[in-house]
Amino acid sequence: MHNSSVIWDFWADKYERLWVQKYSLGPSRREIIKALASILKAGQKYQLLDMGCGTGQLLRELQRTFPEFEVEYTGVDISAKMIEKCREQDEANTRYIISSIADFAAHKAQFDLIICAHSFPYYEDKAKAMDIFHQLLRENGVLLLVQASENNLYDKIILFFVKFTTGKAQYLSVKNILSMVKSKFSPLDIVRIKERFYMPSICLFLLKKGAD
Repeated sequence: MHNSSVIWDFWADKYERLWVQKYSLGPSRREIIKALASILKAGQKYQLLDMGCGTGQLLRELQRTFPEFEVEYTGVDISAKMIEKCREQDEANTRYIISSIADFAAHKAQFDLIICAHSFPYYEDKAKAMDIFHQLLRENGVLLLVQASENNLYDKIILFFVKFTTGKAQYLSVKNILSMVKSKFSPLDIVRIKERFYMPSICLFLLKKGAD
């Protein structure tokens, strides 16, 4: 078992009842769905990857929201327990894979859309992860990256306490994310997600493969 999967195996049975569902994870899924509504086009086929898919909540919501579009969904998570929950609840023909992002790169798959929602801060080598996302995306593909972000002192204080329940993480600032992706992606938009005033900064980055 990969060491970093242990904490997520522990949370798998409780994940969909956590308080962050209401103020962080749920609003993040809502904004991702809004973004995809403006991206998906009728008559086109899409390969969509959810990296760090957790219990598969987002993928199930996407299937319910966009039944008229031809989308093939793949969910990847490092936690075997999370993937078990995905398979228990998914009624569609979704492919679920137990893997880290580093190991998944070896699959040599190609996707039109990649979603990475709230798992990026836990990746040990974030620059390498961006390389892998770039590699996995087809030309003009879009990465939808969502993460809590340390942009000020308040963010740092709140996220310091979050780490006690989720383990080691690094919440890059908006400036640092944009600096990291500038040679590989063109930013299409940055959506600020603030469901409650006391929540830390959460941002959805829409990143198109290929730099300006």
